[in-house]
Amino acid sequence: MNSRTPQPINFDSVADLYDNYVRTDFDIPFWLEESKSVNGRVLELACGTGRVSVPLLKAGIDLSCVDYAPEMLARFCHKLEENHLSCRVYCQDIAELGIPDLFDLIIYPFHSFSEIADKQRQRLALTQIHSHMAEQARFICALQNPRVRSPSMDGIMRLIGEFPLPEGGTLVVRTRLTFDPSTQIANGEQVYERLSSEKILLEQRSLTINFYLFNRMEFELLVRECGFSIEALYGDYVRQPFEEESSPFMIWKLKRTTPVPSI
Repeated sequence: MNSRTPQPINFDSVADLYDNYVRTDFDIPFWLEESKSVNGRVLELACGTGRVSVPLLKAGIDLSCVDYAPEMLARFCHKLEENHLSCRVYCQDIAELGIPDLFDLIIYPFHSFSEIADKQRQRLALTQIHSHMAEQARFICALQNPRVRSPSMDGIMRLIGEFPLPEGGTLVVRTRLTFDPSTQIANGEQVYERLSSEKILLEQRSLTINFYLFNRMEFELLVRECGFSIEALYGDYVRQPFEEESSPFMIWKLKRTTPVPSI
């Protein structure tokens, strides 16, 4: 990896705050339906603290989970204990994925594949994913649509929200991003302010954010070169067809081809 390539986002530095402000659940029915349809083993990549994982496990899905951030995984494992759930959990880099199992479905929710900004590591990750798929398996990768996402990356600090904390007080989260169309990389920061019940600032943290925005043709070419064929491309989580100018997401449903390609 060269020195100009953005480093992985250090989610461990905000692992204790993460569940207070990441409460998205509109995609959960989609992942439940896709996971139930395979009637087999499912691998979730970039599981974090288990936002998607816990609902899948509660639904009886035979799930394994991977993430590179040990503190995030510690939070997830605590949830497993609290909910009396069982799951195989691996702390691994997706580009170096090595699990002694094949899976009937591999999912990459929440646009997290974009956090691999280095192109060689993108290929390595896709090749490792391919090698962990059973013959008739599917791989579903959710990405943001750059046409819709990039206009808001203008360097202006914006409020994400104000969130009540379980111990009292409020967590205020703001973000500022810029997008370089020549590199297709978004850079910026998220700022976290922990306020007391009296609105007194108790703590402030900053998290460096960077990710890569794929365009449609680029990602399609990449996955084909890495041994996949396209079964479907959705523009949202109710499976509407992808529209370049208006769809918020690119949700790729891919099939495994053989043999496994080499890098």
